[in-house]
Amino acid sequence: MKTIRYNALCVIAMALIALVSVAVAGAQQLTPKLQSAIGHWQIVDSDGTPGGQAEIYVENGKLFGRVTQVRPGRTPQDLCDKCSGEYKNQLILGMVIMRNFHPDGEDWVGGTVVDPENGWVYKGKIWSEGNDKVHLRGYIGISLLGRTEVWTRIP
Repeated sequence: MKTIRYNALCVIAMALIALVSVAVAGAQQLTPKLQSAIGHWQIVDSDGTPGGQAEIYVENGKLFGRVTQVRPGRTPQDLCDKCSGEYKNQLILGMVIMRNFHPDGEDWVGGTVVDPENGWVYKGKIWSEGNDKVHLRGYIGISLLGRTEVWTRIP
């Protein structure tokens, strides 16, 4: 009976080790260009004016971004009153505005971006330019119908 328990524990331990190894290997597959999108960024609107600030991070192999400082003219207590669904009346400060981007070549694609200024949710694509700039393209339907912002890294 003890031998059966010992063997079962060994099988479970080996399965856990294999699972952790696969997870670590998957996390290590990000290229330097993909990794350079991770960090703290100054949002620069498509018209060139500075907005708030955001942190871009990876969670479970997907890219996300949250507001770390609201844009000029807003207060930390401002809510996303133009948003709908789960974003409705959520504090803008701390809001996760970028969700579920996955790597595709050297770009992050397939995610969504919410604009707290108008409440719209856009499809998105993110790519890095060197280590100090990240491009965020938000669009509805096809990428041609959208706008691109270039954010700068905060040292």
